[in-house]
Amino acid sequence: MPTSVPTAAPTRAPRGSMPWRVAPPLVSTALIMVGAGVLGSLLPLRLSAIGLSPGVIGLIATAEALGFLVGCLYAHRIIAPVGLERAYAAFAGMKAVAILGMHFADSVPALALLRFLLGVNAAGLSIIVESWLNALVPNQQRGRVLTIYVLVYGLFFGGGQLLSQNLNVAGPEALIIAAIATTLALVPMAGIDVKAPALPHKITLEILKALRTSPVSVLACLLNGLVLTAFTTVGPLFGEKIGFDQQHIIILMACVSLGGLFLQWPIGYISDKVDRLYALIGLGAGTLGVAAVLISADKSTPFLVMAVLFAVFGGLAESLYAVGVAHANDRAVASDYVALSSTLLFVWALGAAIGPTTGTLAIELTRPGAFFVYASALSLAFTLFGIWRLLRRRADRVVESREEFLTYPQTSPQIYAWLPYHRDAPGETAPPGSPEAVSPSEAGSAGQPDSR
Repeated sequence: MPTSVPTAAPTRAPRGSMPWRVAPPLVSTALIMVGAGVLGSLLPLRLSAIGLSPGVIGLIATAEALGFLVGCLYAHRIIAPVGLERAYAAFAGMKAVAILGMHFADSVPALALLRFLLGVNAAGLSIIVESWLNALVPNQQRGRVLTIYVLVYGLFFGGGQLLSQNLNVAGPEALIIAAIATTLALVPMAGIDVKAPALPHKITLEILKALRTSPVSVLACLLNGLVLTAFTTVGPLFGEKIGFDQQHIIILMACVSLGGLFLQWPIGYISDKVDRLYALIGLGAGTLGVAAVLISADKSTPFLVMAVLFAVFGGLAESLYAVGVAHANDRAVASDYVALSSTLLFVWALGAAIGPTTGTLAIELTRPGAFFVYASALSLAFTLFGIWRLLRRRADRVVESREEFLTYPQTSPQIYAWLPYHRDAPGETAPPGSPEAVSPSEAGSAGQPDSR
């Protein structure tokens, strides 16, 4: 178990104001996401341009998802011996090298290895940034900073996608831009005026407990990985197969990303007002409906209609994850929040590892619209399961304690270690080192809570 390093107590911002020290991690995140956005839609097109089949492209994308999963599980072993500052430099440098290495890789194993490294290092970077933000933000400001973090994460990823509209997919330009953005992310992190926070800990996965707490939430997160995360790889290939040019494909994929970002807030607001199980059933049915319409979409479909459908598809499918996490937390006690939410993240990551291969094989072996047949079938199964759970509600004696909806990016388990709405049930005490155990006057210098 890694040991915590002492944290220096930074000068506290006045109550209600945003501490300026959160700016460097947010700027660093913005640069990382610009690079990720540039690669997000162009990598599938680049691999297609060099002659790889959709099924092979899906397998290579699966390597990155597996790398992310490994990074979330084991990055703390790299961070602990050297500290967060040096580990961040190592992760950013290795990610930039892996990006540039893709220009020289000419075999599927080499490409898969590089994508695996991209996933490992992306997870490590997220863990470190979120650990730092947790140390920099007082409890009463966590909700606002989390909202800003989600916006930065989504907006700059979408901006990176739009930046890649006219880049040559076969040339080195996209890789160079992504590597430059990743390397520049080191600059703001070097300017953080605070000692490194407590080191992140290994978390315990409790999948069976999550299933007992809320099986619908587990399946919602799995569905998000199987469908929407897979679509980041399948979508560009789908657009290419039905005849769209690169510029239109990039715009459509940016619509998916930005729709997933902006529709979560109104959907989350509605989910705060109704039973969240109803909200999850509605999201499943909505995803099913949009996917069913997209089955027959082709080049003759008006582009504006396609853009709206892609944005709604992204918004509904992305919200499955956030509402699923909120529904699970409604049914859990405060002491289980971090482990439960982290377990749901890993369930999503498993879906993200399976989805690209399954989705790309569907469009390779049949027709482009086959991916949406796959998405429709999974969404239908999820919706029917949600209805079945609803019908059994009277037999379910779990008492839900409603929590405010918050949207979380699928980044690393550390994001859940600074949940701003932790509340303990009567008679419970917060674990030492957690935000609940720190007085408001001391919150500004609180380190990373133990998220085991």
